[in-house]
Amino acid sequence: MMMQTPDDNLFKDLLSDYAAPVAEDGFSESVLKAIDLEARKVERIRRVSIYGACFVGGAIAASQFPALLAMAAKLKLTVPTLPQIESFPLPYWSLAGLVVLGFVLWAAVDRKASDIF
Repeated sequence: MMMQTPDDNLFKDLLSDYAAPVAEDGFSESVLKAIDLEARKVERIRRVSIYGACFVGGAIAASQFPALLAMAAKLKLTVPTLPQIESFPLPYWSLAGLVVLGFVLWAAVDRKASDIF
């Protein structure tokens, strides 16, 4: 058994308030709110950027479509007919386009897909 000295009692008295909670006046809560607001701001900017880029890219592509048709008419290109999927009557390229569009929409909406971009 150990003997307690007066120095041990002073040491225990000194450390008795060590585990008491520190008065912070809501500092931690305000920091967490600021972090959450910043994360929401970044998410909003990301979504607006993706949707804006898709819209601008679509507008540019749509504006060039008549020139593409005129160029194709001058070159007299013929587009071969693609085989149809019997259970799904769209051509393969339409199905591939729907898959790509679905992926882009999923990536734009899903919060977990932020590492993709």
